Amino acid sequence: MSRADFHQTLDRLGLRWPPRLFGDVTFLFYAGVAPLTWAILTWAVPVHPMRLSQVWSLAFFSVAVWYPFWEELLFRGLLQGELIERGWIRLWVCGLSSANISVSLLFTAFHLWSHRPIWAVLVFFPSLVFGYLRDRFDSTVPSILMHMWYNGGYVLCIGSSQPSTGSDIR
Repeated sequence: MSRADFHQTLDRLGLRWPPRLFGDVTFLFYAGVAPLTWAILTWAVPVHPMRLSQVWSLAFFSVAVWYPFWEELLFRGLLQGELIERGWIRLWVCGLSSANISVSLLFTAFHLWSHRPIWAVLVFFPSLVFGYLRDRFDSTVPSILMHMWYNGGYVLCIGSSQPSTGSDIR
């Protein structure tokens, strides 16, 4: 693979750093909304609490880094990028593109395979955020970073939601 082919592949996946990403009000807003999302998911989707030592294991790396990276490349990079190239960028509702909505529905269906239905449905809304960022910046980097932020925070919320033991009660 030549250097030009490599750069073309990166460009096709949307892997380019957008200028002034961390100064963008929209990006910072969605980063700030993440704790609300973590609270809703922690409340709506009961899980078995984990010990903090479990949170910092390979599972944390997988859920907070590995999965978001590959999911965003597949869903926002390949699929949404291809739909955008085919003219699916027209806006539907609240500035969301038809490409974003279609890929978010597919992303939700993908999560039905390995998660409870309520979990998959709740995944739809952050997916719209990730797709919106993909459209706004013409890059998958913001959606990858935001997906990592959302997943990482949620895993940490699960780790900190341990029930108190009898020895903690005074």
